[in-house]
Formats: sequence, C-alpha cells, structure tokens
Amino acid sequence: MPKINPIILSNIRRLVLKSMRISGYGFQSRLYLVLLLPVVLSACNSMTATSNAPADAASPESIGIGADKAAVQEADGDVIAVEKQVKLDGDSLFNLLAAEFAGNAGDVKASLQYYQEASKSIEDSRIAARTAYIALYGEDYEETLAALNRWRELEPDSVDLPRMYAVTYLKLGQPENAVPYIEEIISASQANSVDEAMAVKELLAKDATTQDAYVVLQKLNEREDKNKHLLVLQSRYAAQLQHFDEALDLLDEVLVIDPALFEVMLIKSRILSAQGKNEEATLVIKKVVDEYPDNNALRLQYAGMLVEQRSLELATEQYEILYEKQPDEGDVVLNLALLYIETKNLDAASKTLQHLIDIDKHTAVANYYLGRIEQNKGNEKQAIAYYLRVNSSEYAFDSQLRIGVLLASLGKPDDGLAKLEALAEGQAAWPLRVKAYLAQGEIYRDQRRYQEGVEMYSRALQQNSEDTLLLYARGLMAEKVDRLDMAEADLLKVVTKEPNNADALNALGYTLADRTARYQEALGYILRASELVPDDPAILDSLGWVSYRLGKMDDALKWLSKAFAKMEDAEIAAHYGEVLWQTDQKDEARKIWKKGEQLNAENPVLVETLKRIKPW
Repeated sequence: MPKINPIILSNIRRLVLKSMRISGYGFQSRLYLVLLLPVVLSACNSMTATSNAPADAASPESIGIGADKAAVQEADGDVIAVEKQVKLDGDSLFNLLAAEFAGNAGDVKASLQYYQEASKSIEDSRIAARTAYIALYGEDYEETLAALNRWRELEPDSVDLPRMYAVTYLKLGQPENAVPYIEEIISASQANSVDEAMAVKELLAKDATTQDAYVVLQKLNEREDKNKHLLVLQSRYAAQLQHFDEALDLLDEVLVIDPALFEVMLIKSRILSAQGKNEEATLVIKKVVDEYPDNNALRLQYAGMLVEQRSLELATEQYEILYEKQPDEGDVVLNLALLYIETKNLDAASKTLQHLIDIDKHTAVANYYLGRIEQNKGNEKQAIAYYLRVNSSEYAFDSQLRIGVLLASLGKPDDGLAKLEALAEGQAAWPLRVKAYLAQGEIYRDQRRYQEGVEMYSRALQQNSEDTLLLYARGLMAEKVDRLDMAEADLLKVVTKEPNNADALNALGYTLADRTARYQEALGYILRASELVPDDPAILDSLGWVSYRLGKMDDALKWLSKAFAKMEDAEIAAHYGEVLWQTDQKDEARKIWKKGEQLNAENPVLVETLKRIKPW
C-alpha cells in the first residue's frame, strides 16, 4: 500500500482532530472537501504532528471537552499547542471521516458505529469521549458506558467523566450507581452548600425520574455532614411521591440544623395542605409571618394560601396590610379589590379600584370591575361609562358585550342589538361570536320579539350548523312562535350530539309535555336529565308538570312542592298552583300564585295560567 504524502496526511489529520467538537450531549459535524476521500481510501501507515502546526489545530475550542494536549507554550506572545503524537492507519482515518460524514448526514447510529471502531484502535481519549457523547445523544446508554470505560482507561483524570457516568446511570434507571459519581462531582466542585444543592437539583431535574431522584437524594443524605438544602430537596421529591409524613420529618430535621430557615415552614405548610390539613397548614404559615412581619414576600404567599383555602376574610386582612405597606404595588391593590368584591364589600372595592386608576396600574381591569359593580347596583349609565374605557386586555370583549345588553335595559334595544351584531361580526374566534349572538337572543326574548330571535339564530347557524349552543337557544325560541317542528329538531340534535346535556334533555322533555300529548316520551327525556342533575329546580318542575299531564297528581305535587321549596320562581308557582287547584286545594293554590305575582307578575306562563283559571 503506497504511503500518503506526509503534508497531505498531516492536513487530513488536523481536519479530523479539528472536527472533534463536543458540546453538551450533541455533536457538531464538519463537511470535508470531497477531494480528501480518495486520499483517505488510498490508506496510510502512520502520521506524526509537526511542531510548527497552526496554533488553533489543537486549541480547546476546536478539540472540545477532554482535549489531550502535551503542553501549551507561549513564545513572543503567540500560543503554540504541542499535540500528543497519535498514530493513525488508513482504516482508523477512514472510520473517523466516515463517522463525521454520517453525523453530518444525521445518521447518529452509523456515526456511533464508526467512532466505536476508531476508538478501539486509536489511543486518544478525545475519540473515546466523542464516542461517549454520540452514544448518549443517540440514547444508546449501554454503549455510552462502554465508551466511558474506554475514555477512563485513556484519561482517568478527566473532569468530565463523573458527570457523564452519573447522567448515563440515571438514564438507565440505575440511581444507586449514579450516586458515587454525583458525590465525586460534589467533592471536586468545592462549592458551598447552596451551590452544591443547586447542581444536584439541576442534574436530577434534567436526567432523572422523580423516583430515581428521590433514591439519589436518600443516598446523598446518608452522609454525616448533612446539607440542609439537599434535605429540603429530598422532602420535595418525597412530597411529589406522596410520602407526606417522611417529607415533614425531613423538614423537621432541617429546622433542627437551622431554625431560622423560614422557607422550610412554607414548604411544610404546603405539604400539610396537600394532606388536607388546611387548618394546621394555616397555623404553620401564620407563625412564620408573625415572626417575620416585615417580610412582604412571605406575607404575600400567606395571603395566597388563604385564598386557595377560601379563607377570604383572613386573606383580605393580609392584603390590607400589604396595601398599607405597598400602596403602589398594582398586583396587591388589584387582588385586594377582587377580594372586596368576593366578600361583597363593594364600596371598599370601588375605592380600591379607583386607586388603581389613579396610580395607572391595571386600569383596564379596574374600569371593567367598576362597571360590573355599577351594573349590579342598577346604575346602567355609569356602568356603560366604565365599560367604554376598557379598550384593551382580556376584558374588552366582555365590556362591549355588556354595553349592548345595557343599552337594551335603558330602552334602546335596537341600539343594543346593532352593537352586538357589529361585535359578533368583528370577532375572528367563533366562540366569541356565539356569545354575541346569545346576548342578542336574550334581548329578543326580553322584548318578546321571538320571531326576530329565531331569524337571527338561523342566520348564525348558517355559519356553523353544528353549534349546540345556538341550536339549543333557537330551539327554545322556536317554541315561542309555535315552530314545534324546529324546536324538537334542534333540541333532539343537541341531545344526539351531547347525550349528557341535562338542559337540552329537560327542555325537550318539557316542550313535549307542555305542547304535545307525547307524555311518556317526554317523561323519558326528563328522567334522563334528572339522573344527570338530581334536585335541579327546573328539572323538578318538569317532572311535576309531566306527572300532572299523565294524571299522577301525587307525584306532581311532590315534585312541584320540592321545586318551589328549592327556588321560588313565577313559572314554578304557575304550575304548582294549577296542580293544587285541580286537587281541590284552592286556598293554597291562591297563596302560591300570589307569591308568583310578587316574584314576577309579568311572567307569561303565570299570566296565561291565571287568565285561564280565573282564581279570583
């Protein structure tokens, strides 16, 4: 076999070595000049690096982790790398180039195979290291171990070996085998206890399952020299595995080491909450807050826990303290305002929301909730004024929706309908369009413009004929204009698509019971609705009404009395009173009807019933 020109061979060698970059778990490839391939295939016997090679040929940047340099010399300000002599024959060089070409083509498996062959014959730790990284990148962990063993044989003092072994064993699900290498990493780092724990935390979070991480921490924490931060980390993993008692014991051990570590008490309270021991958890966190009253971050966490536990009065107290200390902290002010709303303290909520506007924090949200408060008070014009100021944020759409509804309440239904129609057309998201259509439908219903409502829903359904919300709404509206065929078809389509839609089942059953003689069929739908939502007043009313239609007076009285007891409603009163009247309980019927009139004298069902029966 003829020898290759030493200069060419040296250049090839440098290209090969220069390509050996190791970065993380991946590897970078270099595209070689295709003209080199015939030279490689012609083979060679050996090569030796020349001492006057370019300085970057064996630099740490070009060789990567585990670079094997004999020495680095400085001369006249220039750094010259003197490489360790490496002998390559033709086969070895071919394997290296083939490995890199395979890697460049994205064939990790082939690249690994070529590097494995090269590593067997080349006494260079860089080749073994690269083989290990490629095997790890390709998730071939058994081969990773083999490459690591070869790397250790050639360069036993490499600082990267412990981490590579630890990661590989964690990937293999062998945490016990990973522990000695993690301990070696810790010992070599000479870091403080916090950095030590952080390093372990990052390693486990990236490369270990929860169970394996827990096992590693168990082993690490068996050392006599306890690291309190590692104990805390173990308690977190124990809690994730629902070993709550053990997690609490570990935290108590930490507090013995450092009683001032108040963060431990926070973790302890959350573990107690996870166990359902909310009162105990609250006492723990309250104790910490009392010990550190000026720690606003701690108090904020305490307040958040109280909100989670629905202890809203106590949470409000904590936010009031925070508000006093941090009056310009927007999130604190907003949360306090929302708590005031939750606890029905609307005057305090209004003042707090106004303060948000004054400090120019969360102004859109503040105006939205001020509008809600005024709307609940019946101040429609003031509510609209606030809603008009909500021009951005997630509340903008709902604000415009409410303006449309409020315009109708102020005696301008057509303005409200036009507003809502334009709002619907301006939405790209179909669910938002549906909300605008449904709001229009409510205005048509309140105005008793049922035919217009049916037409509006029909136009909307032309865009999406399968939307169950629109079908349900049109079905209810169609019944009002005696389009029983449309009402039944729409509601039946809804229950076919959504068999567990209790509202649609009840509406279909009630419509059949009230407007047709198909009482048994109606009863079937209503009973299905009742099974899904027991004790719902509307469904109980339907059960009572269909029982009345079937002539089962005792059942009718049972269901209707229960429905009215759960919710005093004018329509339920109309039905209940009629059954009482037909069972010769006329005085009781009149009493129920009177209550119904007090609730809503204009309810169409009640008005029709009284007009038909003429009880007084």
